[in-house]
Amino acid sequence: MGSSDTTRILMGVNESSIKGYPHPSISSRKAFEWTVDKIVRNNFAGFTILFLHVQVPDEDGFDDMDSVYASPEDFKSAKHRDKVRGLHLLEYFVGRCHEYGIPCEAWIKRGDPKDIICSEVKRVQPDLLVVGSRGLGPFQRVFVGTVSEFCVKHADCPVITIKRKAEEAPQDPVDD
Repeated sequence: MGSSDTTRILMGVNESSIKGYPHPSISSRKAFEWTVDKIVRNNFAGFTILFLHVQVPDEDGFDDMDSVYASPEDFKSAKHRDKVRGLHLLEYFVGRCHEYGIPCEAWIKRGDPKDIICSEVKRVQPDLLVVGSRGLGPFQRVFVGTVSEFCVKHADCPVITIKRKAEEAPQDPVDD
């Protein structure tokens, strides 16, 4: 953890949901860039950014699959693939922080992002939580729900939700 004279910012980050694109989501990248530009500015040593990536367990075990797993080794392979994707995501953000000279930490948890992020806020007690927003419309919010709205209501610290610009959004906001 950072020293008491640094401001600790927890950022919930996720990967793009576009198939075949294991990179940070548009919302996560924009939230990071906004945080560096508007909060950290040039005071790199005055902040520590804590990156949290929450992997959502596949409920049926058949995520992105055309057929059922054939053996226990297939399950191990899928878990390994998920871990690698999560590490690849965090590597992007940690690398960016090192380019700027901003101290950072990063970790992966598994579960419901809303619950895990709020639980991690209680555990690590950051000064601020920053999350990106996909810009779901009212109809989509009813069925998908939003992590950012939940965190604003339930996190035990101030929360900043960063919206992406309209021209940076894919046609379907779910494809972040």
